[in-house]
Amino acid sequence: MFILSMPPARIETTRVLFDISRLFRCRSNAFATGVDRIDLALAFNLVRQFADHCHFVHAGPAGPAIVDQAASLALLAHLDKRWNDPSSGDLAPFSGRRFTADAILRGLTRSEQRKLATADTTYVVASHSGLGKVEGALKRLDPEQRMRRFVYLHDIIPLEMPEYQRPETRGAFERYLRELTDSPLVIASNSDDTDMRVRKLAAKEKWPVETFTVLKPQLSQMPIKSGEPRPLVSAYLADPRPFFTIIGTIEPRKNHLLLLNLWRQLAEECDAPPRLCIIGKRGWENENVLDMLDRCDAIKGLVTEFGSLSDTEVQLLMMRAEALLFPSFVEGLGIPLLEAAAMNLPCIVSDIPVFREVAPAGTIFLDPLDGPGWKRSIMSKTGKQHVPSPAGSL
Repeated sequence: MFILSMPPARIETTRVLFDISRLFRCRSNAFATGVDRIDLALAFNLVRQFADHCHFVHAGPAGPAIVDQAASLALLAHLDKRWNDPSSGDLAPFSGRRFTADAILRGLTRSEQRKLATADTTYVVASHSGLGKVEGALKRLDPEQRMRRFVYLHDIIPLEMPEYQRPETRGAFERYLRELTDSPLVIASNSDDTDMRVRKLAAKEKWPVETFTVLKPQLSQMPIKSGEPRPLVSAYLADPRPFFTIIGTIEPRKNHLLLLNLWRQLAEECDAPPRLCIIGKRGWENENVLDMLDRCDAIKGLVTEFGSLSDTEVQLLMMRAEALLFPSFVEGLGIPLLEAAAMNLPCIVSDIPVFREVAPAGTIFLDPLDGPGWKRSIMSKTGKQHVPSPAGSL
C-alpha cells in the first residue's frame, strides 16, 4: 500500500472553505488518480489544521452550497477507507443521497455567506474542478471578492499541449482559470517544473498572484495487506516469464503506442520475449492504441491490460516487474515514479524536465521517440530481478 501525504499549506486566515466537489463526484471510484489522492490529502491537512473552522463547499446542481461538516467528514473518511485501506473492514458509512440532498436543500444561505465570505476565510481548491467550473459561482458565493484564494495546480497541459487532450478540454480549462484568477490568490504547484510553467503563464496573463509555492506529495509504503489478489492478477503473477509495467490512464500523452509497437517487434525477433503489463483505464483519443490492444494478434499473450486494480494488487505487480516504463511526452509530476522509488523498482522513463526532478537514482532517461533506445534498455533489464525496499517513507 502507498499512502500519499502532503506538506501543510501556508494559510494565514483563521477559516478555510475547501471545495469538495471532485471528491464527492469520485466517491464510488475504486481507484484514485493522483489528482484525487492529492485532493484528499490536502483536505485532511486542512481538517487537522483548522478543525471546526474547516468548512466545505460543493458546486451542486442548485449552485454553490456550503455542505454540513459532519457529512463532509463522513465523505473524507469513506474515501480514505476506499482508497487507502480497503481491506481493513467495512467502508466508513456514507450516504451519497444525504450529501446531495443536503447540498440542494441548504443552498447558499445569506447567513452562511456572511459568515464565510470574509477576508478571514480562504477558499481552497486542489482538484481542477469545483466552483471554478461553474461560470459565476465564485462571484455568487463571494460577490465582493473578500475571500482569499488558494489554488493548487497539477499541470497546465491543456494549454501547453492541447493536442493531447479532448477537444473541449482547453476551453474548459481556460474558463476555469479565468474564474479563479480574477482576484488576488496564492498558487501552489505539485513540482518545480509545474511551478516554472505556471509562473510564466501568470506573468503573461497578468494574474494577481500574491505567492507561488510548491507542495510536492510524499509517499509512505505500507506493508501489503494479507489476502489473495483477484484470480486474473494471481494467474499473471504465477507466470514465470519476466514482465515490465506501465501505470496510468491510456491516453495519447502517455505514449503507449511506442511500447505496443516495440512489443510487436519483440514478439517477432525474440524466442522468449518479456511481457508488458498495462495498468490503467482506457481514456480518450486512442484509436490506434485500442486497435492494437484489441486486434494485434502478434502481441496477444504478451501484453495484458488491467483496467482497475487495488493498490495492493498494483504493488504486488510492481514488486515482480523488471522495471517501470514511463514514456510520456508530458507530465505534471508522475506519481508512479514516486511509487517505484519507494520500492527500489528500476525505471526507464522519458527525458522530460519533471522526470529529471523526481525520478530515483539509476533511472534510464530516453527520448520518448527513440524506439531503438527503448528496446535496447528494456532488453538490458530483462531477467534482472530487483530487490524491493523495506516499507518506509520516501
